[in-house]
Amino acid sequence: MNHIDILLLSFVSKNMKKLIKTSQKKRFESIRAIDYNYDKEYGEAKVYIPDERRPKTSNPEPVIDDLILSIEKRNNALNGYFQLNVSGKIIDFRLSGYHKIPEAYFLGCEKESVIQSIHNHFLDVFGNSMDYNWQSQFWDRPLKGFTPFLPKLKNVSYFVGMILEGHFADVKNFDSFISSSPVLKTIQLLVMAKTEPMNPESKFYDTESIHIHTPMFNGPDFLRHFRGKHIGLNCNRYEKSNLIDFVKRWKSGKSFQNLEFSYIEIRYDNQFLNQILNEIGAKFIDATKQPPTYAVRQRFDWNRKNDTTEPFMSHAYVVRESDNLVASAGIQNNAFFFGVWDKTEEEFLRIVE
Repeated sequence: MNHIDILLLSFVSKNMKKLIKTSQKKRFESIRAIDYNYDKEYGEAKVYIPDERRPKTSNPEPVIDDLILSIEKRNNALNGYFQLNVSGKIIDFRLSGYHKIPEAYFLGCEKESVIQSIHNHFLDVFGNSMDYNWQSQFWDRPLKGFTPFLPKLKNVSYFVGMILEGHFADVKNFDSFISSSPVLKTIQLLVMAKTEPMNPESKFYDTESIHIHTPMFNGPDFLRHFRGKHIGLNCNRYEKSNLIDFVKRWKSGKSFQNLEFSYIEIRYDNQFLNQILNEIGAKFIDATKQPPTYAVRQRFDWNRKNDTTEPFMSHAYVVRESDNLVASAGIQNNAFFFGVWDKTEEEFLRIVE
């Protein structure tokens, strides 16, 4: 049986669900993730179980063979509906298309409660050994008045993409949205309007991974108050003093304690990068030796969750005063890269070839 067969059988009765949970336990343990892909234009979500055995391709988008369920707004022009009890809620379903993909339907006011019931059923049947991810498809397509839809679901990692313009160009509106949202795993921001700096205590800075693109002008210094693990900035310009201050504060151990990786790509006025390694007080590995390559599992692009950050190799490194941990610092293609090792300076130098 495929995943769709198992899902449909699990709706039949409590005894059938119990049988599936016990007989398919080993199979479920091999599932690495269940992904909800939300389409903001149509207000619907598609649920995928990615097949990790499939060879990697240059196109990371989900494929139809991995689709197990579609959650859509009810269309009264269609027929063939049947009802199922899902976690105590009666939900209308249809089987659609050549693959007979089950479709769950909601009325406008019931969207969140329908999704919550389906998710609770997944947790009950599949368990929580895998990752559950909520991600927005085509988030960078402009849609006037759009606010990301983030249903409150248990054990879910939220990957959100937003365009900062219009309503959200006002930092108070943006911060209010972040404050009322579940804790986010990743935020991708396309900044298309001038914005004021956010409150340093904003929950935004607790996001595990943030990627920000400001293609038209200089934005506020999003890096300064970051408390997560990964941050990437693609900007027109960046102040040298801000970059020096970032490294200085990391070295002191008073800020960026959770940081694993950061990069700042600077499009214009980036000549200062040629001397920045000396100005941040970097130490240097002997030029005759080969430094280790830094790369960690990347968190910016949710369609490539299993890939690593762009590997970089640098003879320059800095040391944190509080625990003697090392971070590699390097320059590549007008970008400053910073990667924190889980090694002290003594341990780090041992892996230098």
